[in-house]
Amino acid sequence: MKYGVQLFSLRKYLKDEKGYEQVFRCTKETGAQVVQLSGGKPVAPEYIRSLSDKYDLSVCITHDNFDRLENDLDALIAEHKIYGCNRMGVGMMPKKFRTGKLEDLDKFISFLNSTAQKLAGEDMTIAYHNHWFEFDEIDGKIIYDYIIEHTDPRVEFIPDTYWIRFAGKDIEEYLEKLKGRVNTLHLKDYKNKIFRAVGKGTLDFKSILETAEKCGVQNAVVEIDFSPNPYKSVEFSMNTLKRIANADAVRVAV
Repeated sequence: MKYGVQLFSLRKYLKDEKGYEQVFRCTKETGAQVVQLSGGKPVAPEYIRSLSDKYDLSVCITHDNFDRLENDLDALIAEHKIYGCNRMGVGMMPKKFRTGKLEDLDKFISFLNSTAQKLAGEDMTIAYHNHWFEFDEIDGKIIYDYIIEHTDPRVEFIPDTYWIRFAGKDIEEYLEKLKGRVNTLHLKDYKNKIFRAVGKGTLDFKSILETAEKCGVQNAVVEIDFSPNPYKSVEFSMNTLKRIANADAVRVAV
């Protein structure tokens, strides 16, 4: 499993080419092996690819604006081929589907399924990132479970450790439930319903990462939604992950 950074964590610095270069350089210095791109990108995909190659930071997945996923898919496919990335992520279910009605949830599921079908011909797929509301119920059904059960197996998921815990659910139980359908896992810690850097909260990441590995997760990326010092939070998180990885390596060697 590779460790990396969801660049949404450092979004305040991603304003121009100079900012992207700084972010890629600093991210590499933390020990990251992969990155995730998010949202609108003010620089050309070719420039991002040049940084990816320069700093040996492959783009494992993206989050893109839903409007583009819905209405500009061909252009997104072309951009992802430039990145060398075959996974597109939906960062949040749009409000138009979050009405509390099962019929609207079914429309969102239909979108995921049809997009996965379109992307399959390009050897790509779509993945869904959760927040807290997916653990509410509609007609007695947990929304997240309903999405899992009714999506094409080619639709992947990007579980978020903080939000699963925030909703009072078991992170490892959901990793088991999603076995084989998670390429990228989002890591952020939890303490008193506050976002924390990995290692500064209450989550047992050693156990979480062991379960993730067993369930076929390929990439675990740090995502810090809010921080007064994003670089420090990312660096602390990556150092925590390196300590866990080094401890496991020593244990295996012994």
